Amino acid sequence: MIQSLHILRKDLRHLWLDLLLYAALLIASSIVTPMIWNEANISNTPLQLFAALLKVLIPLMWLILISRLIHDEALVGDTQFWITRPYRWTSLLSAKLLFLLLCVMLPFAVMQWALVLQLSANPLHTISGQLLVLLSTTLIVWLPFTVAASVTSVVQRMFLWLLVIVIVWGAVLTALGSAVGPRMPFPFAPELMAIVIGALLMGTLIYQFSSRDTRRSRIAFVATTVLFVVMFWSLEQGEIPGLVNFSVQHHYPLSTNGPLNLVFNPSAVPSQDAGTGEHTIGKLVIARLPITLQGPGPITQLDHQNVSFTIDAPGYHYTSPWRPADLLDDNLMLFLPQGALHAAHGSNVHMHISEVAQRLMPGTPQMVTVASEFRVPGNGSCRLPSRLSGDNVSCRYPYEIKLRTTIQGPVADDSCSSGSAHPGMETLGTRFSGNGLDPTINIPLRLGGKICPGTQLTFTDYHPAENFLLELDIPSISLDRYLVR
Repeated sequence: MIQSLHILRKDLRHLWLDLLLYAALLIASSIVTPMIWNEANISNTPLQLFAALLKVLIPLMWLILISRLIHDEALVGDTQFWITRPYRWTSLLSAKLLFLLLCVMLPFAVMQWALVLQLSANPLHTISGQLLVLLSTTLIVWLPFTVAASVTSVVQRMFLWLLVIVIVWGAVLTALGSAVGPRMPFPFAPELMAIVIGALLMGTLIYQFSSRDTRRSRIAFVATTVLFVVMFWSLEQGEIPGLVNFSVQHHYPLSTNGPLNLVFNPSAVPSQDAGTGEHTIGKLVIARLPITLQGPGPITQLDHQNVSFTIDAPGYHYTSPWRPADLLDDNLMLFLPQGALHAAHGSNVHMHISEVAQRLMPGTPQMVTVASEFRVPGNGSCRLPSRLSGDNVSCRYPYEIKLRTTIQGPVADDSCSSGSAHPGMETLGTRFSGNGLDPTINIPLRLGGKICPGTQLTFTDYHPAENFLLELDIPSISLDRYLVR
């Protein structure tokens, strides 16, 4: 431990100028970021450009700091002067990790905490979100940077390694995702990927420090990046049907609530209007079938909706993978492959639909009075700029929105002085800010009109109540009628 502290002190002495620049960038970000939250600064081009530049400079500073830290006692080669010193690899590794914790992660966390305080949010209510951001940034940025530095000798090669990996990741995942369309992810896929990939990266780092076997460490690093793509593709994109089916059977029991069922209305007028949305995604065509969910009491909110279905036509059978669905008041949105539509064109087919979802029940409504600046449930903060018209309220939440929230209230048709108003409603889904520099989530409230000062808005959180699986058999249906044009 004493040796680790001596190495840490040496690193602080060598990198004091880099740390000073890093601190200056973080301080600048904590000052500039709240300024761009203000809608009055939207037209301030220099400020916007400087804020965008900080988003590039801070990650670049991470790369430079980590590379200089690791390369100060480079692990590649066998002619470095530090090898002749009585350094234990455990002391060297612990000193480097302690430097990263104290000089990279902690200042970043303090900068984000300063932003949360400037949002007037309660920092004690954001601890879970901040820990999640730090964990995701560690696994996605800091740990890969450290492993890349340990298997390279100079910063240029480290940068090239990371650039190639990012380009390959992006190209492969984009090509695969666009080819098959959206799929139902395996539950707990992010957690499983974080454990496996994080353990492999940490294992590679430990192996390189303990053996300095660069060739094998590079192979392990490349293999880990390949495994990341494979796991993302198979888990997040649901490309292992057996795992997804197992999760459906485990997490979504068949509903035993007799009155709760899916109902197909063959006499309903088909909706052919896609509005401003898309009617195709890749090779998938969107259809809206007149299917409703009926049951005891109002079921106003559903989450994690996914559907799988079979199509049987003369000489043709198709079973879809589990895909995201959207069950509205009077229709169910499905993704249909063009091949299945071609086989079913001009004829009636037999369909069997399986729908899984999570039912959400409302909590206690909370009333909020609109002002120029006002607090809202969920640790959020909203602004009402008087110069804007239409959807004129913008809200910010620190780190995450934990629960789906419905916002209701009267909105003006034209102006607040006209006296003409109608009911408005907006639903905010659960969100996470990810690993960005700005820990806040900006959401404009779109209630369908102008929100006036003094308006009473009702915020209702929805809590998970139950998961369920429903089945629907349609003996005869013409899919051509329900395609979105």
